Amino acid sequence: MMRSKSLFCSLMMVFLLVGGISATKAQKLIRMSKYYVDSHNGNDDYSGKSQKLAWKSLAKVNAQTLVPGDQVFLKSGGKWEGQLQPKGSGSKGKPIVITSYGKGDLPAIAANGKFKDAVLLKNISYITLENLDISNLDSTVKVQKTGPTGVRILSENIGTITNIRLNNLYVHDVNGDNKKGSNEGHGIFWDCQGPKPSNIENLLIENCKVLKVDRNGIRGNGTFGFRTNWFPNKNLIIRGCTLEDIGGDGIVIKAFDGSLVEHNKLFRIRNRAKDNAVGIWPHSSDNTVIQFNEVAYTKNLNWSNDGQSFDIDGNCNNTIIQNNYSHDNDGGFMLVISDDISAKSRMTTNSIIRNNLSINDGNKRKRLFNFALVTDDTKVTDNIFYNSGLDSVKMELVDIEHGVPKNVVFEGNIFEYQGLAQGIFNKSAKQFAALTWTGNVFKGNITGKDKLLNVKEGTPVKKKNLKEFPWSFIKVLKLENLL
Repeated sequence: MMRSKSLFCSLMMVFLLVGGISATKAQKLIRMSKYYVDSHNGNDDYSGKSQKLAWKSLAKVNAQTLVPGDQVFLKSGGKWEGQLQPKGSGSKGKPIVITSYGKGDLPAIAANGKFKDAVLLKNISYITLENLDISNLDSTVKVQKTGPTGVRILSENIGTITNIRLNNLYVHDVNGDNKKGSNEGHGIFWDCQGPKPSNIENLLIENCKVLKVDRNGIRGNGTFGFRTNWFPNKNLIIRGCTLEDIGGDGIVIKAFDGSLVEHNKLFRIRNRAKDNAVGIWPHSSDNTVIQFNEVAYTKNLNWSNDGQSFDIDGNCNNTIIQNNYSHDNDGGFMLVISDDISAKSRMTTNSIIRNNLSINDGNKRKRLFNFALVTDDTKVTDNIFYNSGLDSVKMELVDIEHGVPKNVVFEGNIFEYQGLAQGIFNKSAKQFAALTWTGNVFKGNITGKDKLLNVKEGTPVKKKNLKEFPWSFIKVLKLENLL
């Protein structure tokens, strides 16, 4: 019977320390390992140290305590039914890496509803997970009532876990509940639990594809996101991902301080949910930048709330939404809301929405912007809002409900409605009193401008700098005349 690697490492560490070598130097002298896993030709009685001596099962991987620098290779074309739950953390400069080897399809891990999480990264740091096919579809039921996920990152009663990278994952077919609540399914989900305040720092999710997930594509929870129990996650990047056919929300930045969400493509979000859901939005988060994304075909066929491409939601401060391309989203372009104002949840403040291109947004819900409850200090600058008028619609350009926002500035924007579409300003003078208008341009079928208050004349719209926009779409759509 072979001794486990963890036992070997422990004995080696004791031997080196007795010999007078420091713990740091002793760790460096322990040789890191490569492990191979082959679902077809492997054998769990093998050492796993070469392709010819590969392990067979995920259970063998889960039983191994990995050390900094270890690598686990799953054979391309292989398929495993079950759960991957690695143990052990890497270190700075020596992450644990779980990836693929060989030619063929991505190695596939299918939980098939037998586990809540197909992949669970619990209380571990400095780990990279890449080049895997991950699913959690229970074909025996229409909806799993367990809150199933593809990948869950869990920081539980530990303090801080850090430096987790998810790259080139194909996460798909998770049949959770599309109703908000504990049964929601997720593609990629971060989760922080107590009782000890716990969080995640330096989370990178890049080049992943998330397809056909009910309810949420990429999001997390907010256990420590209340201001009375504030221990936020820090430093999130979601970059270069594609999300498509998502039942509810697309990307939700939850309980983070410092997030960058850029160069993602989201298509057909809120495809099955009947409650509130949006393409990309932060909640209980500070210092969020959302830029260079394309969001399209978010659904709102039942005249409910939401269905927008973007939202700045409750308990948020310092959010920037810039340089995005939004089109054909049923519910509109933008929601700005304070869902609760209390000691636990601050008023949403300091929001910037700039240099975005919105085409044909809001045709089903018949509104472009929605301000809900009381928010403070929102600047909407240098955007283009265009509707080609293929549908006969009277659209409220700025809808205000459940309270009047404070300090909203629209500056240097272009609104143009052509063909069958008509943009309207139809709210009350009291509601519009919160809005200041400077140097905006209104073209085509737009009525009700006489209702606007606080209109500052004499400041022309600035010429758009196309280098700042993700707007190769301007030329493709032949909209150069808007500039």
